[in-house]
Amino acid sequence: MASLFSLKGQVALLTGGTNGIGLGYAKGLASADIEQIILTYRSESTLEQAKKVIHEVNANVKLDGIKVDFLSEDEDQLVERIALEAYKLSSTGKIDILINNAGIAHRCAFEEFPQVKFDEVVRVNLNIPVKLTQKVGSKMLEMKTQGKIVFTASLLSFQGGFNSTAYALSKGGIKQFTQALSNEWSSKGIRVNSIVPGYIKTNLTDTMEESQRAKIIDRIPIGRWGNMDDFQGPIVYLVSEASKYVTGESLVVDGGWMGR
Repeated sequence: MASLFSLKGQVALLTGGTNGIGLGYAKGLASADIEQIILTYRSESTLEQAKKVIHEVNANVKLDGIKVDFLSEDEDQLVERIALEAYKLSSTGKIDILINNAGIAHRCAFEEFPQVKFDEVVRVNLNIPVKLTQKVGSKMLEMKTQGKIVFTASLLSFQGGFNSTAYALSKGGIKQFTQALSNEWSSKGIRVNSIVPGYIKTNLTDTMEESQRAKIIDRIPIGRWGNMDDFQGPIVYLVSEASKYVTGESLVVDGGWMGR
């Protein structure tokens, strides 16, 4: 059974992996003996802190970084650079796993939503993941890599939310893209899935009012908010042989929220 969950010898490219859910993903990959994780990052300090946390799980995993700014760099050039640098950094010359996790949120009533903010959310949460997947996935196909691609979706992939039109649009798109791309690439050896987090303690939820937090926790059957470590098992499952017949799925990790 342990061999089903082993990632030994594999290389992963993970966006947004220096904190929150992404860091939980990285810890999971490290615990499954992955060869190398290539992280995108914005500041040297966050990268070094993430490396420290990951190496506490597995001191032998190779960690590398690609410095990016998803908001200020030209979208197409950014994607091209990430893919190019990732393959150059890979210790095996391949990328076996692509995890599109980087994301942002902005809450505002739609009639007052600043267009620049709306566009930023769609850019980071939908446009860049789609384009990066095309770049890296095309290389996987060319090299006949048995690839695994995972997106971070959201409860708002299924629900409309409130004052979150840009976020709901972007995450709804991710869920549909997961299914559509799985239809095209699964027969070619690349499995495509999403993880759907519930309410998780991250930088994106730190600004929520306490009264709203209380209402949310009352609705979660498991009785607590999620944390980054809740995502170690789900990510390993989706990128390992344990899920070799699973594709086009959105795995909900929400403490039972959607069941209500």
